[in-house]
Amino acid sequence: MKITIVSGSQRGQSQSLNVANYLQKLASSYFDDTTVLDLHQLNLPFWNEGVWQGSEEWDCWKPIAQTLKQSDAFIFITPEWHGMATPALKNFLMLTSDDELAHKAALLVSVSASINGVYPISELRLTGNKNNHVCFLPDHLIFRNCENTLTADHECTDQQLHERSQYTMDLLAAYANALAPIHRDMVNAGKAFRYGM
Repeated sequence: MKITIVSGSQRGQSQSLNVANYLQKLASSYFDDTTVLDLHQLNLPFWNEGVWQGSEEWDCWKPIAQTLKQSDAFIFITPEWHGMATPALKNFLMLTSDDELAHKAALLVSVSASINGVYPISELRLTGNKNNHVCFLPDHLIFRNCENTLTADHECTDQQLHERSQYTMDLLAAYANALAPIHRDMVNAGKAFRYGM
């Protein structure tokens, strides 16, 4: 199985990328192929209709979309900025479609420099899957006090959080396996209803 991990921070060398690298190490026990997409590095344009029409501006999106299509599961990581998910991650989710994500498992993760981190999870659960039909796990992870929680070598210093992260990765792999036939059988059947009600 293949997993794509998206670090949604717009900052270089962010704590979100540190979390992505930590989770990639955990994911390698469950997934044969792990990819980290750093939205700071990708620096995608803001969504516009050209992405639907295949305009030259969106040539950069084609290999990303292909990576997503080939993925069985996803992890979306966002720092909490002003109680919100980042514009980069929201833009990324707007660019995705049911072709890439529908009926596949996704874990939501937020990162906070303090004790917060709940609001971005709620925001993404509300709108992050409307048109792409990705299936968010009922569980999520929040890396609070992130500068003290993870080392520069992507090791978790909080044993309870580490154990919870391992369990959640196990859960994500189980959902990815269970949802594979649903994606296969239903993604085309749902084309007539791809924009919800």
